[in-house]
Amino acid sequence: MPVVSKAQKHWWRWLLVGACLLAIAYFSGQPFAEQDLRPEIWRHAGLVERVRELPPVSFSYSGQPVDNRRAPADFIQFWLRKGAHVLLYGALGMALAAALGGTGFGSRRCWLPAGVIVVLVGVLDEWHQTFVPGRTGRAVDVLVDLAGFVVLVFFVWLIGHRAKSTGDSSRSGI
Repeated sequence: MPVVSKAQKHWWRWLLVGACLLAIAYFSGQPFAEQDLRPEIWRHAGLVERVRELPPVSFSYSGQPVDNRRAPADFIQFWLRKGAHVLLYGALGMALAAALGGTGFGSRRCWLPAGVIVVLVGVLDEWHQTFVPGRTGRAVDVLVDLAGFVVLVFFVWLIGHRAKSTGDSSRSGI
């Protein structure tokens, strides 16, 4: 079995950061019409009906109504899109924390710079979207991006905390 050097691990971590950045740039550069999931969502009539039958959920997001009963396909698309923000920016933040941890930052000290970079990328992404047809840049989406990172940091902390309490130190780092 080949041994992976510390330098090789370090480069793989930065490669993962690059992959996350490329995915963000790719999706951010697509006009809304290319990302509109509603036609596909409507093909799943059973899912749409189940969402419509849920207890009423209605709120405004950047001045647009989100309502599971009046517009169930829009409601589903909203949560899919925000979920994608959370997952992609969470992955970016985790990759950044791992890469920064390999540069001499302590395992705890890497989280803050990773979070700052996630916010900066989110701001640039939202600004970029203002130039893409059918897309808008929203400050609240930067908060969603940061929330993805914070949620994944919490899960890593929780896993590490549980590993320490059970004596399994192999799962407590980045």
